Amino acid sequence: MSSLNQYLEKLDGPDEAERIYAAEDIGYCNAPEGVPPLLQRLGQEPSRAVRDAIFQALIRIEADASIEGSIRLLASEDPQIRNQAVDVLRHKGARSVPFLDAAMRNGGKDMRKFLLDVLIGVQASGVEAIYEAALSDPDENVVITAVENLGRTRATQFRRRIEDLLLTGQHPMLVGVCLEALAGIGDELSLAAIRRRFPDLAAMPDFFLAPCLKAIGALGAAAEFAEVAGLLAVRGPHLRPAILGALVAIHQRHPAEARSEDLLPALRAVVDDGDPPLCRYQAVRALGFLSARADVYRFLVSCLSSPERLVRLGAIESLRGTPQAGLQDVLTARAMEETDEEVLQALGC
Repeated sequence: MSSLNQYLEKLDGPDEAERIYAAEDIGYCNAPEGVPPLLQRLGQEPSRAVRDAIFQALIRIEADASIEGSIRLLASEDPQIRNQAVDVLRHKGARSVPFLDAAMRNGGKDMRKFLLDVLIGVQASGVEAIYEAALSDPDENVVITAVENLGRTRATQFRRRIEDLLLTGQHPMLVGVCLEALAGIGDELSLAAIRRRFPDLAAMPDFFLAPCLKAIGALGAAAEFAEVAGLLAVRGPHLRPAILGALVAIHQRHPAEARSEDLLPALRAVVDDGDPPLCRYQAVRALGFLSARADVYRFLVSCLSSPERLVRLGAIESLRGTPQAGLQDVLTARAMEETDEEVLQALGC
């Protein structure tokens, strides 16, 4: 105890290096009595290095007091302190779960929201109960954060709960994160709930369409492919990247079914109509899965002469997957006229 008292005295000393060493030594002592002074010092410590040492000490101290103190720090107005408190609690793992559960049920709305950040790094019994409480929280921001986390961790056990929230939710942000989460979870059964909420993609507000297309790209099949392809002609250019992304994603999962006779003219229009370069690149890449067709092959070859370098790069990438004979001769001939180093590299020259 005398050694601990000496370290506690140095923790409040004027020398930064001594405070760092004192915090480290208190952590190695692993004494519960060291937690309150560490937390008190944290509230007045100007040095980032000393604060880091204090948090490392809280990680080392195995007492419940370090968990309880770190949970209280989640209410701090300093984002650095909150983030490091989250890190401490994640290191505590399963031992922190009962305390997190109690705070989830009794803490303020901001506290409840920050507690969910801890759970991303914790795999332990009791975590599901915390998420169950969060999904029924009276504050929608807490619910939104819970859904976001469950989507990131692909928590399949909460799929139906998130589908219910999608069908009943009114807050635009909640609806959006439900779509994102269902795309992340990746169960094709979720497509039925998505289409019940949004039966007509062409009539959807822009705000919802982008995440909905991401979900449909992850979960949809041939029927959705044709419907999404039709959006190219009726929705604004700013949505074309999301539309094209969904088409490519569906094709990657269902290459034998994802076909549409209306797709080629729509994609050609994107390439020819002066859309932003990245969007035009995506359109050329989307044509890659139709490159066995003679008309698509001819169009991709014509794209090799486009003044837009991203279009040329996209055409090369798409042509590389074509079974057409004589492709290497075409690429070699193009290389004779190309000046861009990256394009030349893509051509294999």
